[in-house]
Amino acid sequence: MSFAPTCTLETWKERQRLLVLVRSFFESRNVLEVETPVLSHACGTDPHLDYFETKGNQSRYLMTSPEFHMKRLLAAKFGDIFQIAKAFRVDEVGTRHNSEFTLVEWYREGMSMEDLMVEVEALCSQVLNRTIKAKRTRWKDAFTEYAGIDPFCDDVEKWRECCAKNHVPDVQGSERFTLEDWWDYVIVSVIEPHLGVNGPEFLMDYPASQAALSKTFLDADGLCWAKRFELYIENMELCNGYEELTDAQEQAERFQKDLILRTTLGKTHPNLDEHFLEALQRGMPSASGVAVGLDRLLMIALNKKQISDVVLFPDTIA
Repeated sequence: MSFAPTCTLETWKERQRLLVLVRSFFESRNVLEVETPVLSHACGTDPHLDYFETKGNQSRYLMTSPEFHMKRLLAAKFGDIFQIAKAFRVDEVGTRHNSEFTLVEWYREGMSMEDLMVEVEALCSQVLNRTIKAKRTRWKDAFTEYAGIDPFCDDVEKWRECCAKNHVPDVQGSERFTLEDWWDYVIVSVIEPHLGVNGPEFLMDYPASQAALSKTFLDADGLCWAKRFELYIENMELCNGYEELTDAQEQAERFQKDLILRTTLGKTHPNLDEHFLEALQRGMPSASGVAVGLDRLLMIALNKKQISDVVLFPDTIA
């Protein structure tokens, strides 16, 4: 056991230098820095995220993202905004994970998802001191390119064959998998190991069922997709971005679907953020937004192999 931080003084100074670059990036684009609560009476409903809940007379949650508060600021006419914030997620611990981590999240009024992706590239280029131009890969094309299967295939045996030919073990109980279960398993076990390996890569246009807080659109074949993207550099997932949903009723319906799924998964229900839904009802402007994991981006910039090398006191010694 050691009292000492896991990040060296030299690395910490480099981290601070890069954070200055991040702030100057947004200052040069007239994006206002804001600060929102770390503790809130409400929390997101994402079925795949677990949150820290405090004890007391009323439940309060450590935020998994500052998203809802920042969108309330958009509705309050704050315009283009960003913040460097702490976020918290239960049991996300490993070489690339820490349950407490730092992100930079920003929102741009009137900007398309495609233009925001270009801005993400520009920020990463500034921090990494090299030009980042990422390949664009649609979600459905990632299945055919990297896994060799049509994601809408409804033949269980073909999914098992896909796993076998990609040297991925079958899962106990897979005979009961839904199509979405196969998507999740193959994305993580087969596709993600390829993403960003041969250069930066955006995964984009997710199924409507995975839209979360993004708008959706119909393609030329009449299929519905989410205006959502993630960036991978050196096989590391760095961000999650949306062209933002502004329809309060649709968002409330998505929250309810999330809660049903959380029940199925045996997870608790957080308090819904009624203030956020009210902000949508009052009129949140059209915008695109994204959160970039700063610790991970700094790992790449400083050539570090684990997140504990760029934070002072990770979970193991906090």
